Amino acid sequence: MDAPLYPPATRFEQPQRLPRVLSTKETSIADLQKNPAAWAIVVKEIPGIGALVGSNFKVHLGNFSLQTLVQFGASQADGLQRIDPQLKALGEVK
Repeated sequence: MDAPLYPPATRFEQPQRLPRVLSTKETSIADLQKNPAAWAIVVKEIPGIGALVGSNFKVHLGNFSLQTLVQFGASQADGLQRIDPQLKALGEVK
């Protein structure tokens, strides 16, 4: 059996991020930290979050959302319910 032949790529197109609404369930903690307005909301509603994610979960920030922290007992679900409407008010971000 012969291996398939693939034509060479004509050009590379850099992937583009689509605009999205930030949320505590779908947005990674690292993405929230990159957005100063969003991170200010998180810090206001969950005091001490900076120290927590800076030590225990640092290697997972790109994969964990704030919702993930609830199952580890590091955050409360009621705090996240206060954050989501505020993040939505920021509008779509890239």
